[in-house]
Amino acid sequence: MIKRISLVAALATVPAAAFGEGHSVAAKAGALGLGVEYGYSINERFAVRFGLNGAEYGFDAEESGIDYDFDLVWDSLSIAADFHPTGGPLRLTVGLLRNDNRLEATSRAADIITVGDEAYTPVEIGTLYGRIGFDDTATFAGIGWDWSRKRNRFGVSFDIGVVDQGAPTVSLRASGPIATDPQFVADLEAERQELQGELDDLDLVPYGSLGFVFRF
Repeated sequence: MIKRISLVAALATVPAAAFGEGHSVAAKAGALGLGVEYGYSINERFAVRFGLNGAEYGFDAEESGIDYDFDLVWDSLSIAADFHPTGGPLRLTVGLLRNDNRLEATSRAADIITVGDEAYTPVEIGTLYGRIGFDDTATFAGIGWDWSRKRNRFGVSFDIGVVDQGAPTVSLRASGPIATDPQFVADLEAERQELQGELDDLDLVPYGSLGFVFRF
């Protein structure tokens, strides 16, 4: 992820003359994380954008009766096609994400916890590790405004829309001595299925982003 950001940052330092007219670089923040983006206006009404997003956010939550420490990881590459129906700031967008957005979870129980329908001690389980991932390729559509158009060198952009990232895929594993016990394996699978069911509504997620655009 750091290498990707470095590459785009290097791109942003190339002199404007090397690109010609109709190019832009933007720094963005929103529901897909922090990002940088390169755009090219094909003509008055059509443009394309290429971006990358990345960030992490940690929080605590209870799922299926177990307390987890979650890390929400944003990591995606995007390509978008914009249509400006009036030739002005308003744009309609469709695009694709190379999607590695995910939730990573750990649980280190201090007391007896129930996995599936059975109770287990912290010593037996050790640490529970979970990962919630999504489709490798996601589609998105939205509406936005880019006020840097019309020959403004600097401007602000704002976008809202929906990402279809597919049903979440949940994996769970334990580090303790009981990790390979058949009964525990069955209970952990029941826990995994319950957790996945609770997260099924994450397949369609809204997004919003605010950008600061430099056009050249």
